[in-house]
Parts: sequence; C-alpha cells; structure tokens
Amino acid sequence: MALIIGEKTTRKLIDMPRALKVVEQIFRDRAAGKVRSLPRRRLKSSQKQLNVMAAWQADADLLCLRAYAGEANTITLYNGRTGEIRAVLNMRYLSSLRTGAASGVAAKYLAPPEPKVLGIIGPGWQATFQVEAIVHSCAVWQVLVFGRDPKKRKGFIRQMSKAVQVEWKEVSSIEEIEAESDILVVATDSSSPVTDGTRLKDEVLVISMGANQAVKHEVSGDLIRRMDLVVTDDLPTAQTDSGDLIAACETGTVQWENVIPLEKIVAEGAPQPRPKKILFQSNGIADEDLAVGRYVMEQVRRKGIRVRKVLEI
Repeated sequence: MALIIGEKTTRKLIDMPRALKVVEQIFRDRAAGKVRSLPRRRLKSSQKQLNVMAAWQADADLLCLRAYAGEANTITLYNGRTGEIRAVLNMRYLSSLRTGAASGVAAKYLAPPEPKVLGIIGPGWQATFQVEAIVHSCAVWQVLVFGRDPKKRKGFIRQMSKAVQVEWKEVSSIEEIEAESDILVVATDSSSPVTDGTRLKDEVLVISMGANQAVKHEVSGDLIRRMDLVVTDDLPTAQTDSGDLIAACETGTVQWENVIPLEKIVAEGAPQPRPKKILFQSNGIADEDLAVGRYVMEQVRRKGIRVRKVLEI
C-alpha cells in the first residue's frame, strides 16, 4: 500500500539538523558504493519542462524517482526487490531542505578554519535554507546579505533574524560581500555571472547552487581560475547541468578530472593542508531526495501518522 505524503506532513517530520545528518550519510553511502544514480534529464513540452532523475540505495533497497514540472514536484519511492510503490511525497519543502543540507555538509568539510562570516548573494526562498544549514554546520556569528533589491534584502533579514540568532548585516555591493565573507553562497537564478571573486579573502569557501542548467551562470571563469579546489555533488550531473563548470572546462580553466566529488571529501576529509580557495558547485541530485524522502516515509510508518493510502496507482 502506497503512502501519499503532502508538504504539510513533510514539514512536521524533518528539520535541518536531521536533514544534515541523512544527507551526509547518503554521501558516505555513495563513497562506499552503496548508491547508484541517474543524472537529471530534461524534456520540453509546449511551455513547461519535465525534469527527471533517480537514485537507488542498497541498504534500504529503495529506488527514488524525482520528477518535477512547473508547480508539480514529487518523488516516488519503490521497493527495489518487488517494484512496489511505497510512497509518493510532495517535494516543495524537501527539495529546498536537501539543497540547503548539501551546502551545510560541504561547509562542514570545506570551510576555512573557524569561519565567522557567511555571505549570501540572492536573498530568496532557497537562501533561507542555505543560511540555516551553514549556521548549523559552522559557528558563524554574522550573516551578510546582498541582493539588487534593497526592499527584498531588508525583508529577508527581518524574516530570518527571527529564526537564526546571529548578527545580520545588509551590504550594498558584491565587492563588499566578497571582501568580508569566509563562506560565500551564491543563490540566484542568473543567466550571467554575478561575482568574479576579485576581492575574495585568501581563505574562503564559495558555494554556487543556482547554476544547475547549462544556460545558467553565477560565478565567472575568473573566479573559478582563482580556486585551488573545485568540488561538486555529482560529477556526471555537473557535466551536463553546471553552466559555470561546463564553460570553465570548455575554455581550459579547469579540467573535469580535477573536479572532486563531494563523497570523496566526506569519506576522506579535505586535502591537507587545506586548499585556501574552494568552490562547491551544488546541482541538486536524486541521492539527496532519497535521503530526506526515505527518512520522512519511515517516520510516517514508525509513528503511525495518518496520511492518505492507496492500493493502486
């Protein structure tokens, strides 16, 4: 019997600290060879685009199919042995939660020693999860916020300061946020680079999570050239979806064989001595969807939470 789990239930059953744990574990499972995955594929219709990706985890023998188009956003979890559908989950909240958690895991392993200042470029919906994840992973005490709309910057700080107890500061330029941040997150939907890294600190972690299509760009080739290490959540996905890395590899700024998968870092730790300037390119992958979706499904079953159940779909 398949469970139908809506967004309201997912919000009740998993928070950021738990998401950080299960997402970190899925990267450990990847490193141990316990996960197989299919990178994102896209199919355009007359107006919308269907995006699909999938993953399988050996210990649970659970298959995850992620599909989204427009406002429709779900994962379907299948029994890997029988093919039975075990659950269908609304992913509106979970997809943003796991994207934030992936950045939090990356920051845990890749941030400079004792990072104090987190910078956010792009104060939108996804940025709320980025802040929460990184504040849980690293002992930052100040968050800087930059966006082109001053009203939106102020509203973001007003909203987030109620939930995240750090010092908040609005900044008015890319140059200022680059110069002051130990961890810099770029969370935009831009088609052209918004930062070139000219004023970055000597030791910094840059996280780009919005350029997850070949036509999207958040960081320039010059910024990537300044990096001592480039890490991504999934190399096959990055080779088709990461606009910035695709462009950098085409120009010879970086080579794909030198881009390190995050699971290697989680399993082995960052190289020592730590590279001073590091870029983490997050694409959002089905492995992360499987991690949070599996946890929610198991909580529903364990706690006997009332959700819709169907015998046949």
